[in-house]
Amino acid sequence: MKPILVLISLILFMISLDGLAQEIVIPKDTIYVKYVPNDGSVSEYRGKKFRNNYGLNFNLYEGEGLIFPDQGYSDTLDLRSLKDYDFTKMKDLEGLVKTWQNKTKPLLIKKYGIPYPNTTNKNNMFVTYLIEEFNNCIIKYRVYWRNQEIQE
Repeated sequence: MKPILVLISLILFMISLDGLAQEIVIPKDTIYVKYVPNDGSVSEYRGKKFRNNYGLNFNLYEGEGLIFPDQGYSDTLDLRSLKDYDFTKMKDLEGLVKTWQNKTKPLLIKKYGIPYPNTTNKNNMFVTYLIEEFNNCIIKYRVYWRNQEIQE
């Protein structure tokens, strides 16, 4: 009878540890990207906005792709609020990724036992907003990095 109680206690203990690990939330950093439409000085595929089955797509000048899902969140704001945003340049993105990985490494180890191998997915690291100037206002889109797994 005693070995069964020990086994049950051990199983309950392991279940409680699993529950604690799931409570750990890995924080995301918020970044803002400014959309600049193609002025004809670069390839026609850069600075392009188009719609497909997944939503509204934005090809940035630097070659990155963002998507605003059809059921996504956007907000229209006064053009004067543009100065309130600190825009991320794509050339600085690699440094932001490294900073995020270093900052969250202890939490990732605590939650997964090792630094989670999928930490190159920018959708896991950042809450990304794209800002577009449009008709004397700005549109703020909650976007996701294209060709990477989308997680909330």
